[in-house]
Amino acid sequence: MLKKFREKIDLLDQKILKLLNQRANIAKDVAEYKKNSNNTNIFRPERESQIINSLRSLNDGPLSAEHIHNIYREIISSCLSLETNLNVSYLGPEGTYSEIATNKFFGKSVTKISKDNLFDVFNDVKNNSSDFGVVPVENSNQGSIKSTLDFLIRYKINICGEQNIPIKHCLLSKNKSMKSITKVYAHNQTLLQCDEWISKNLSNVQRLSLDSNAQAALKVKDDKNAACIANEVCAKLYGLNVLARNIHDIKNNTTRFLILGNTHVGSSKNDKTSFLMSLENKAGALSRSLEILAKNKISMTKIESIPTREKNWEYLFLIDISGHISTNKISESLNKISKSAKYFQVLGSYPKSID
Repeated sequence: MLKKFREKIDLLDQKILKLLNQRANIAKDVAEYKKNSNNTNIFRPERESQIINSLRSLNDGPLSAEHIHNIYREIISSCLSLETNLNVSYLGPEGTYSEIATNKFFGKSVTKISKDNLFDVFNDVKNNSSDFGVVPVENSNQGSIKSTLDFLIRYKINICGEQNIPIKHCLLSKNKSMKSITKVYAHNQTLLQCDEWISKNLSNVQRLSLDSNAQAALKVKDDKNAACIANEVCAKLYGLNVLARNIHDIKNNTTRFLILGNTHVGSSKNDKTSFLMSLENKAGALSRSLEILAKNKISMTKIESIPTREKNWEYLFLIDISGHISTNKISESLNKISKSAKYFQVLGSYPKSID
């Protein structure tokens, strides 16, 4: 009986292989067609989002929606690599959540470029050294990452996508016990996310902040009196022991990552638009702008005030809304808001994260 099952699987695998190569050949035909047309934009995040969302909705199991997402992400990524070579910069080194977000959004058939800090990621995209960049922008528990917002305001780069990643922090060390740990390294946001756990279990240790958790893993791999907080992937990459798992204080912990690029993204029919504005310091100025969204039944998913740094108590507002700027009600609403704003900038319209 087992032999018959295996024979059925072998036959199915052969059929799947033929179909995959048929798909790959069509992808190559698409690339050739685009070379001879004015359409040079080979990577289309909105199209990929539509494909994966559609397949997830058609899926009857037993494979889960997550399985379908992961399988087709790699199929699409592999086919895309036959059309073009995408370079993607991310906040490194290897093993960061930014790399996990990169793999989740692009698949593994792209050229990943690890960068030591956010400035280098933004700079790569700005200077076209990389096609895209991946950076963390906010955590569900600790809020926005200020340095990312500062770079978003400073650089004229489009948001081309977003990817939400569940965060599962582990305490890692070369040591096999917490007893002799005197210092713990992590990104500052991570230290904040694990504050209660550290206070309870490592009350006397020194807390030291680095640009990423993977940098923290590199820092402690030769120091038995040090530990770091990072994901479990880092333990395997850097030869560290897992001393404790899931040490974040709030269990439903998620970080949102932005995909940055120099291209505009079309509508996937399940999109988000982000924009910045500053207003005159007058009573009711903000409510009048937001009323335009409400009248057009546009859902606002985020609003955050950011100091302009030009004048005390003057703020920029970062706002996310549901919908794509190509639709009339979004474009007309934003046009009205921009007319009453001192400063206005659309950061991008892009597909919502597939979780």
